Amino acid sequence: MQTYLSTPTTWRWPRLRLRWAALALALFLANGVWRAVTVALDLRASGLSTRIWEPLVWELSSSLVVWALLPLIMAVVENAPWRKGGRLRFLGFHALGCLLFWGFHVAGMWGLRIWVYRWSGWGPYDYGRTAYRVPMEGFKDLISFAGLALLFHLLEARRARQARDLAAARLEAELREARLQALSAQLDPHFLFNALNTLSSLMYEDLPKADHLITALGQMLRDGLQAEGPTWPLDRELEHLQHYLAFAEARFGDRLQVEQAIAPGLGRLPVPRFALQRLVENALKHNEGTPGRVLRVRVEVQQHGGLARLSVSDDGVGFLDAKAGGLGLDNLRRSLALLHGDMGTLDVGEAPGGGARVGLSLPVEAAHG
Repeated sequence: MQTYLSTPTTWRWPRLRLRWAALALALFLANGVWRAVTVALDLRASGLSTRIWEPLVWELSSSLVVWALLPLIMAVVENAPWRKGGRLRFLGFHALGCLLFWGFHVAGMWGLRIWVYRWSGWGPYDYGRTAYRVPMEGFKDLISFAGLALLFHLLEARRARQARDLAAARLEAELREARLQALSAQLDPHFLFNALNTLSSLMYEDLPKADHLITALGQMLRDGLQAEGPTWPLDRELEHLQHYLAFAEARFGDRLQVEQAIAPGLGRLPVPRFALQRLVENALKHNEGTPGRVLRVRVEVQQHGGLARLSVSDDGVGFLDAKAGGLGLDNLRRSLALLHGDMGTLDVGEAPGGGARVGLSLPVEAAHG
């Protein structure tokens, strides 16, 4: 059944499921047997004699017809929702549905009982005086129809609420993915400017090296344009970092020394795209104002219990305050929060030998997600 939140403009038939239809049939048959036993005991208590199977035929015939009429009630609920469907439409459809339910129920169970009595050889079936029986059934059918319609309205409301929650969850996931893509896909224009300047100077000095850097730059641009999601394996990040370092070393020459300490077994760990590149880039930016000295940068990836620790430290001037780092680190911090919540952190501090140290932590379990 579809959601009741929109006003129906054309007649819609309910969608029936065999599993639920079979379950409803079992429940109605069980209820019929229970009511048949009650009727039989009542007749015996009143001193009336009757065939032992007659109460069972009476009540089961009623239960079977009500079960067969469930699609009628579902159709009324489907086409006369209680929200945004119009009050007159709601009342009119339910009144008409109740009348049809009453008529079909009386005719159906009456016909079934007549057929069973003739087939079993019990003789003609006596329904009693219809002037009283039919109104009596009407009062009972009114209660039955109202109760079943309310049940279907509640089930439809629950289904609609679940659909809204699912749609909201999907929208939130899409927005989250979009935010992550926006955060991870940013390639610093300052880097491109420096890369092109480096290539321009090398074209006349070292053509093979310039060709190598052009290949590295092309791969970096492909990495930024490929829609692979906000994360990729650590191995890919380290490969991307090598392309970036090729430009950094070509630009700074002997004034830059990079050391890497990568723990084994973490190659498949999903990390934010360009995470290590941003940390190294951050170290270089904050030490551009100190020419004439060698800058030593150390890239570390270690595992501590259930957390992986990625850090970049340098022996430069360090940070003036703990909030330093600029837009790149802010974006990386937000990416970690979106990906891992409280389990993903980024901290800024001093390196053991002076200078700055920036590290991020994320759960190793992410590698198995």
